[in-house]
This record gives sequence, structure tokens and C-alpha cells, in this order.
Amino acid sequence: MILKYGNQQIEFWTNIKEQIDKSPHKEQALKDIVFDDDFLPKQVVVSLSGGADSASATYLTLKHFPQIEIFPFMCNDVNAPKDADAAREITEYLQKKFPNGKLNDITIKDFNDREVGGYWPQARELKASDPELYGNMSIVAMAKIIQLDELIPNFMKEFKGPIRLDGMTANPPVNIRMAFGDYVKARFPEYNFSAKDIERVQGETRRDNPNKPNITYNVYQPYINVNKRFVAGVYKEEGLMQDLFPMTRSCVGGGNETRDFTAWCWKCFWCYEKAWAFNLPRTHNA
Repeated sequence: MILKYGNQQIEFWTNIKEQIDKSPHKEQALKDIVFDDDFLPKQVVVSLSGGADSASATYLTLKHFPQIEIFPFMCNDVNAPKDADAAREITEYLQKKFPNGKLNDITIKDFNDREVGGYWPQARELKASDPELYGNMSIVAMAKIIQLDELIPNFMKEFKGPIRLDGMTANPPVNIRMAFGDYVKARFPEYNFSAKDIERVQGETRRDNPNKPNITYNVYQPYINVNKRFVAGVYKEEGLMQDLFPMTRSCVGGGNETRDFTAWCWKCFWCYEKAWAFNLPRTHNA
């Protein structure tokens, strides 16, 4: 199925076999994923984070492929408590929107962000291995990344041959990313850009190569070769701007920067990218 939104298009849940054939993990994928007679996965695990990307990918799956059973999950972050609320709200909205779909209740896993008995030692070790790359990342944030690498595979083992739906998009054009960097430096001169920040702004950390397969082993990334304006097109053309869009959260700013997680911080990449994609003013929800 070809889907066109925001002057971009993707193949959605079609030609899966051809995509797997391009993957270096072809044999493992064909062994571990359970498909139906139409070569659609029978079960899908989606990281429904509360963001606009994963919510729209779940929406499109329910609309066009209601036979696929979906198991949403997210990891609860005590430092961003509204994300879990958003994920629950989005799940309930989609369940009501598509009563004949197979969207299960969301499973929420808790991060262990304790310094003692948690993942801080591994996070400190990783941070020390490349201070320039991880300069601005907190130990707590790095501990969460390490945990995700464990939580997601373990969660998927609870099901029979699922594939994971990931809503990651390609980067905005380079000039847009560079403008974001200039904006942050001008508004927040005290912010010290690390190598990771610079890579996000200048590099191809999210690919936009149409020849790159959108499946790697058991992870399906239908948006990987289109940028977030495709996602914005989904919300606008499907009439979701007044109901689903306000439920989504992309900002990663802390409580002090976001009026206790009720506003956008307008400092992080995610605020800027979302505003660019949806053509929102920089005063939006500030």
C-alpha cells in the first residue's frame, strides 16, 4: 500500500518480504517473525511513547490493517510523568476510534533510575568512554537508554514472533537543522553543544536514503526515509489536529523548563522539529 501525505510517500506494510531480503539479518528475521498468508505480521509491538510519530503509525496500521494485533508499550519516566499519561490517552483514543481493530491495552514498564542498585554504574562507564559525545547527556538519561536495550527484547519475548513498529523519521533538511542550532545558541548562550548535539544538527543521524531497507531484523520503520512533515500530513489530512495531536508529547525538557510538563521547552531538538513539521509558531504552547 502506498500512502501519500505532506508531499511524501511510503510503502506501508507492503513488500515486507522484499525489504527483508535486503536486510543483513534476513535469515533470522524470517525465522523469528510470524506472518500470515499475505506476508503481514500477525503481531506487532509498538513503542507508543506519547509522541506524534508512533501514534500516527499505530493509527495508520489500525485504519488499513485491522487484522494485525498490536501490543503497545512504553517505559514510565519519573522525570517526565506526563508521557505515560499521554500514552494511555492515545491508546484509549485509538481503541475507541477503531473498535474493530486489535489494539490491546498499553503495557507500561518502569525505569529503574536509582543510583544504587540501578544502571548508573554502566551509564557512568559509557559516559566516561566518550565525554565529548555524551557531554550533555545526564547519567539518568544514559541509564534509561541502557535499560531500553534490555526491556524491549524482553517484552517482545512475551509474544509469538512479533515485529516491532518504530515511528522514527528521517532528519529535516540540513538547512533546517542548522537553523535550529543557531536558534538555540542565540536564545540559550549558556547551552554547551556536545558532539552528540552537533551530530543531531549537522549529521545524518536519521537517514533519508530511499534505497535503505525499512526493516532491520525484527524492527519495521516505515517512516525512516521520510521526514516529520509526512507525519504532519497524516494529522492534517486525516482530521486529527483537534483531537489526537494535542494528546501527543515530543518535548524532552524538564519540569522547570516546561511549567511542570504542561508546555514546550523550546530548547530541545524535538520542539523545533515538531514546530517545523507542523508549521507552528515558536510561541506555540510556550
